[in-house]
Amino acid sequence: MLHNLSTTLKAILDDTEIPDLVRNADVAFERPVDSYNPATPTINLFLYDVRENTELRSNEPVIERQNGIATIRKPPLRVASSYQVTAWSGPGTAGEAAILDQHQLLGAVLKVFSGISTIPEKYLQGNLKTTLYPVSLVTAQADLMRNPAEFWTAMGGKIRPSFTVTATIAMDQDVDVVTAPEVSSKVISLQQIGSDVANMSIAIGGTVRDAATHATLTSVELTLVELGIQATSDSDGRFQCAAVGAGQYVLRAVKQGYQTKTKAIRVPGTSPTSFDIDLSST
Repeated sequence: MLHNLSTTLKAILDDTEIPDLVRNADVAFERPVDSYNPATPTINLFLYDVRENTELRSNEPVIERQNGIATIRKPPLRVASSYQVTAWSGPGTAGEAAILDQHQLLGAVLKVFSGISTIPEKYLQGNLKTTLYPVSLVTAQADLMRNPAEFWTAMGGKIRPSFTVTATIAMDQDVDVVTAPEVSSKVISLQQIGSDVANMSIAIGGTVRDAATHATLTSVELTLVELGIQATSDSDGRFQCAAVGAGQYVLRAVKQGYQTKTKAIRVPGTSPTSFDIDLSST
């Protein structure tokens, strides 16, 4: 994922809508040491720090539902990746002219990155295109580099003009992944101590989908006709009816723009899809 982030930053600098000074420069990812001497004007993005953004840490699991199957996984790790940005004029100029050329190029790059707080989708590369989380961009913040002299000493070179750009991405953690059928009915049995009589309460749930596209449908009004129990499908197309007794019922689904549909059901359900219902558009 880090290489996709690097190519994403390069795509920003290659955009035809940014100033020619930036677009015509090469983009590199080298260590900015004294021996580094590119042959053409170059914008160098050196990835020097990768760490978790603890402010965005979440303990809420991510639940994905598809065709009656639920996949539960750990939330993604929010990773802040920091690049030290430098500008190089190439060997064609020297002395003060070279320094001023570098300042001009660095300032132009700073203006480009500082104008972006969230990287637009058109620049995203690889698996960043399908991420569910925005890729944020913070430019010229000094939190990670309180003493630039120490950084350049560690690089083994002399200090030079630079700034930091930090992008935060979401990295999936493919550990402790649980995949299982969704629960269609849940039975709770309550019995008073010393009594032989148990009171059984059943909660049923299902998913409403478009019959043609199989996309889940939200805000569908569902009714257990015999009991008058009502529910509304949520943003995932899921609904739940509680306090249902065992038996046979008619489930009715109503949504504007779709044909009303009824389905004969038996409670408790016998499969993960017992109470799922498909609607056809009008």
